[in-house]
Amino acid sequence: MGKKWLIAVLVGVPLLFVAGIIYWFMHPQLTLTLEDLMEAEYSGKDVTTEVIEITDSVCGSEVSCLEAYSTAEANYYRFRTHAAATEYEATLADGFSVNYFVMDFAGKDASVNDQLFAMHQLAGTWNDYEGDFPVR
Repeated sequence: MGKKWLIAVLVGVPLLFVAGIIYWFMHPQLTLTLEDLMEAEYSGKDVTTEVIEITDSVCGSEVSCLEAYSTAEANYYRFRTHAAATEYEATLADGFSVNYFVMDFAGKDASVNDQLFAMHQLAGTWNDYEGDFPVR
């Protein structure tokens, strides 16, 4: 029994490591941060204006996020999993979720068009979004 266990560990651990590496490369959303999104150059209108990082004041105690930014258009949150993002978005009166990210529009004075464009910009980052956009 001892040799079988040792062989299973010696084979299983490297396989799990390789599977993790493959998952990382096959899942590019894991590597994108909100900082990347806030600093990105877009050919159209910039809809990440008045950017303020709020990670330290929001993530952890208030929200179980990894990273958070506030802009004139929305508050953006990045979560560890899709499920966590979807769960948080469900608590919002006016929000939008895609992949690991959530946008909260409550209390923002940006135009409806700018908020919609911001949703399109976030969703279009990976060209894999197939859902609807909330009616604004």
